[in-house]
Amino acid sequence: MRGAFLALLLLTAAPAVAAPRATLIKACETPKGLVFDGGGYGGISGIDHDPRTGLWAFISDDKSERGPSHAFLGRLDLRPGAPCGPTLEAMIPLRREDGSTFPDRKAGTEAADGEAIRFDPRGQDLLWTTEGDFEHGDPPAIRRLSRDGRPVARPIARVVAPDNLRFQPDGRTGARKNATFEGLSWSVDGRSIWVSMEWPLIQDGSVPSVAAGGLTRLSRLDRSGRLLAQYAYPIDPVQAASPVGVGDNGVSEILALDARRLLVLERSGIKGADGGYAYHVRLYLADLSRAEDVSRSPSLADGKVRAVRKRLLLNFDSLGIRIDNLEAMAWGPRQKDGARTLVLASDDNYDARQINQILVLRVAP
Repeated sequence: MRGAFLALLLLTAAPAVAAPRATLIKACETPKGLVFDGGGYGGISGIDHDPRTGLWAFISDDKSERGPSHAFLGRLDLRPGAPCGPTLEAMIPLRREDGSTFPDRKAGTEAADGEAIRFDPRGQDLLWTTEGDFEHGDPPAIRRLSRDGRPVARPIARVVAPDNLRFQPDGRTGARKNATFEGLSWSVDGRSIWVSMEWPLIQDGSVPSVAAGGLTRLSRLDRSGRLLAQYAYPIDPVQAASPVGVGDNGVSEILALDARRLLVLERSGIKGADGGYAYHVRLYLADLSRAEDVSRSPSLADGKVRAVRKRLLLNFDSLGIRIDNLEAMAWGPRQKDGARTLVLASDDNYDARQINQILVLRVAP
């Protein structure tokens, strides 16, 4: 009994790990209609930075409707007051494992839906996620490619979603259309991969509404794609009512902060009477240290699960500027005082009413 009391005392006396503080240092718009090597700079759904070369990667979710599905390599100037850029240096067509590019969605075969991209911290390749092609039965997947666009066979060329995260023919379980692999992050040691679902699985409960949120799944995979663990993450309710009844909220990106904490970007899109959308975005710190592994749980709908704990770091509504459809997030270079830069980019959906936005935050403990 004395040992148990001492253990409890040590646990309660242990200092809490401080949450970082995020503040805005730059906000700008990139040009609309920019085309480079046959690929359009729009629909940017994922970005990443390689500290070894200074290069940035940008992935578009264009389904080969404006040229081949593609990503870019280029540069960003994060200094306040500097032109927003980006300066593009290469266009990389997204390819299948046989080397062929993806056709458009009308071709009758799998179309690419690129949503996240990351440099491999232990190699020279890129990983990217596709949400899958619901109509043709192609599951959500993580794919690997070289920086010149060639598919890479090892250690993984294509990792399809774990069984419980795929589309299911019965329509009563599995992933929802266009609500799958939105977020991707390497662990801080580069040994594993985090991937997030945008919405709850069908069997895990309803999608978020203005009245209530939901539970989605964060999964950790090893470098070969084997599922190591899965955790329930509580998504907020939809952040405002839509006059036409169309609004959503989900996880749009994730990023590892340390061994047990992730940054999670939640994004609400609210359709207005004019057909345009307003966006409400929040950045959370997710702590997985006390969450239970739900990889063997067939359903989370009853809510009886020890979910991930989260803490609000930044409500973008509080910045006093227009916020568009932020879907991309990556660590940038460290500042001289050791603080980190966090860069976010928006997916303009190739819509003239939306903007290609880049925000730069300072993240300090």
